[in-house]
Amino acid sequence: MEAATAEERELNDKVEAKIAEVEQTLEATRDQLLRRTAELENMRRRHQQEREQLVFEANKRLILDLLGVVDDLERTIEHATEAKDPMTQGIELIYKSFLKTLERYGVRPMQTVGEAFDPMKHDALLEEPRADLVPGMVTREIQRGYLLNDSILRHAKVFVSKAEE
Repeated sequence: MEAATAEERELNDKVEAKIAEVEQTLEATRDQLLRRTAELENMRRRHQQEREQLVFEANKRLILDLLGVVDDLERTIEHATEAKDPMTQGIELIYKSFLKTLERYGVRPMQTVGEAFDPMKHDALLEEPRADLVPGMVTREIQRGYLLNDSILRHAKVFVSKAEE
């Protein structure tokens, strides 16, 4: 009877050792699975962010090209000889429609004249002496700047006041 008990104990020890080994392997596999799942989720998130950034950059390039058309329309309206001319009125309607379309996609013009010069928003083309303004104020806008969803799409090209000499 004692021999059978020793055999049973030995068999129990082997089974318990095997169970412990299987549990350890299971825990290692579970840990690997969790790590790979997290890695896959991070990769998906990075891929989505990169995709969104690519779409944003492509849209930004397209909109910048279209802003050249807006500039041309503004110059045409500015140099029109008669405000009541049907051609001028048609161009103004196209211009307003174009701006509304851009606005639906988050593009809006910056307000610059009368503001303090900000190199993050403005490109200074010239400083002009002005006694009526504090130095460093935007006096004229040569090319309008635009925002795309509150980030700078195109800097405004401006004249800036300086103290008279």
